[in-house]
Amino acid sequence: MNKLFSNALYIVCCSMSLLAACTKTETVAPPAERSNRILAYRVTNVAGDTILGVVNDPDSVIRVYLPYYYYLTSLVPDIQVSAGATVTPASGTLVENLLDVFDNGRDIRYTVTGQDGSKATYRLLIEVQQPDFTVDELTTDPASPAEYVNNDIGDVPVYLSWYGDVSSGNQELDRQLIRVTLTGEEGNAYVVDNNAGFKLSSGPSYVFFYLPPNSAASLPTGLYHISIRFYSKTVTLQNPVRIVQP
Repeated sequence: MNKLFSNALYIVCCSMSLLAACTKTETVAPPAERSNRILAYRVTNVAGDTILGVVNDPDSVIRVYLPYYYYLTSLVPDIQVSAGATVTPASGTLVENLLDVFDNGRDIRYTVTGQDGSKATYRLLIEVQQPDFTVDELTTDPASPAEYVNNDIGDVPVYLSWYGDVSSGNQELDRQLIRVTLTGEEGNAYVVDNNAGFKLSSGPSYVFFYLPPNSAASLPTGLYHISIRFYSKTVTLQNPVRIVQP
């Protein structure tokens, strides 16, 4: 009996030792935070509001979701970085000409220099939350293009279908937000000069634009596709129109 008891006690002690070894934990210190991080990105030039950007550290990307109805053409960012770090361009530096960003794309980057001299670069991506709009065709039969005379008094109505109003309520701003481009068969693009006479109707119905002054050099006779950019989105009419000299 004593021998059996001793063997049993030995087995119990070994089991308890193994259990203690299995449940033993070690505390591992987390890796130190980088000293060259962007912690927060806010757009502040919105009356009575602030737009918070989303900072993605692993991808080094800042994503700003911009409501279209503010019709911002520039951003004033408030940027918070790691303690002791600096950022270039600095917090408060205007991100200018957003319409060019929407039309042509532009690489916007911020470089953060940590207190230890290390650097990290973040890319700014702007996503405008703007609904789609459609443009009614001026040419209903592609075999018979609608015809307009190229002169300095004629205007062309372009009908828009839009959920809501296409106007910002500011005529001068509308002239920036809306751009009409005529692209000829040879691929040359002619941008209508909004300042020469560009207006919106009082409701979300149609846009008038004036053709350029009579000049074969500025707008030769031929077929043209019309594109309309309103703020961040562009729609191109599927069927061309014909522009002729008077």
